[in-house]
Amino acid sequence: MSIWILTTGNSDIILQHDKTWGSLYGEVRFDLECTEFASPSPIDPKDKSAGYTIPARVLGLVYEKQPDYYESDLKFPLLDTYCQYFEDNNIKPERIIILLTDQSKIFKQEQIIYEKCPYWQDTCTLKPLLKSYLQKKFDCQLEFLDLAPINPDNKGIDNWNETLSLVEEKFRNLDSNPLKTVYVSHQAGTPAISSAVQFVSLGKFKNVNFLVSNEYFDDNYQQASKSEAIPSSNYWRGMQIQKAQQLIISGFPGSALKILENINGINKNAITELKSIVDFFNLYNPRTNSIEDLTISEATQRIVDAIDLIGFFFNQKNYLQGISLLAAAQETFLKAAILSQVALINETVIINNSSQKASDLIAWTPSGLFLHQSVNNQSINFKTDILQKLKFPVHKYNIDKDFKLTNKNFALIAWLNKIDNTFVKWPLLLWYCDPNRNTEDDLRNQLMHNLCGVEDSEVIDYLLGYKTHQVTDVMSAYVNHVKQPFLNAINHFKLPYKREKLSKRLQEIANSLI
Repeated sequence: MSIWILTTGNSDIILQHDKTWGSLYGEVRFDLECTEFASPSPIDPKDKSAGYTIPARVLGLVYEKQPDYYESDLKFPLLDTYCQYFEDNNIKPERIIILLTDQSKIFKQEQIIYEKCPYWQDTCTLKPLLKSYLQKKFDCQLEFLDLAPINPDNKGIDNWNETLSLVEEKFRNLDSNPLKTVYVSHQAGTPAISSAVQFVSLGKFKNVNFLVSNEYFDDNYQQASKSEAIPSSNYWRGMQIQKAQQLIISGFPGSALKILENINGINKNAITELKSIVDFFNLYNPRTNSIEDLTISEATQRIVDAIDLIGFFFNQKNYLQGISLLAAAQETFLKAAILSQVALINETVIINNSSQKASDLIAWTPSGLFLHQSVNNQSINFKTDILQKLKFPVHKYNIDKDFKLTNKNFALIAWLNKIDNTFVKWPLLLWYCDPNRNTEDDLRNQLMHNLCGVEDSEVIDYLLGYKTHQVTDVMSAYVNHVKQPFLNAINHFKLPYKREKLSKRLQEIANSLI
């Protein structure tokens, strides 16, 4: 023996024809708050035999006292398909639980007078019609549950949170033998009801089969429907994969990977790609060849990838990682851009009795951008001459006392600006490279050293370099005032990279799971 749980929707019962509708509707028309339901809507204007639809509440009110017309006027297409499954498989439910909707307590009189009000889509008045239909099909207990929201904020059954709470409340008191099979048909009704019934059923019952209707074309190319029961294990697997897909697309690949760990049959290449993107989001690079990492092409690719990643962090309000990564991306850009430009300078110096390009005497190491160690023992004048040939602003700074200035942010921006002052700087880059900036405004230090939280407005001020502005959205501040000018500067210096948008890659990984 088994239990069948059934949701109901506005189109579960249709008119087979409109021959008797006018007279029957006329008997109740003036008892309704709205009188605009005189004409049934044909399901297929080109094929009247397909039937007609009427808002469920109206249909129930018209036919509740017309039992003689049930069979001749009405059709139950979805229920017919479900019942055929039980008959074909010799399954006799001992209990059928039907979920009805009633939103009469959340809509006011001035709302109900309009035919488009969701109130008229409610299925509560269909109870006598459904009862009559099911009693002819099955000899079992029928139980009707009303989903009747009473929230004063007028949140109806299309509200996901409210509907989930309603379904949980109704199912909480359902007693059932865990050994019995529970068939759940959730295709009728709003998406919010369908999802809630799926979710709560999986948690409430041990042995669940989801009974669904699928449309197909028969040998005569006539459209028909047939039901099948999907075991909860398969259904659960599909729901978990869908959940993982949404997490990936939303920028939470690590959470998605955790979900997929316990699911068999996932494409191995997809899992490999997912693990790779998790490493990327965690800023983990297992490569050990740091010399290769510090080439212009490799660095630029990391910058461009990071620019997209920062957007995901900001969108998730993960400001600590976003701001820290943005600071690193700007510093890396300055070094990559400078190296790309000094490589075009053909100035030479004589060292160890041989001529050598001055640009070859600048080295990018994990510690930063400095003069090559081969000139460490050379004179101050020699080192200064190298930097002058490479357009470093030696006269602006007391370079002879500290040649490590070449790695300071304020010196890097000045150096790049002397090489090419036509590239457009964005406010945050200028503020970040200003040696006289107010360090109390530096959110990176504030977040990392003090574990302080920040308001959205503070992040916006930071992204705009504390310039006067009227921006009120973090993502707008980032995209329009940092990301776009950043990419423009990269293109200005012709730094090499492949533009593979992170959102597109995440979508591709999500799609590859099935």
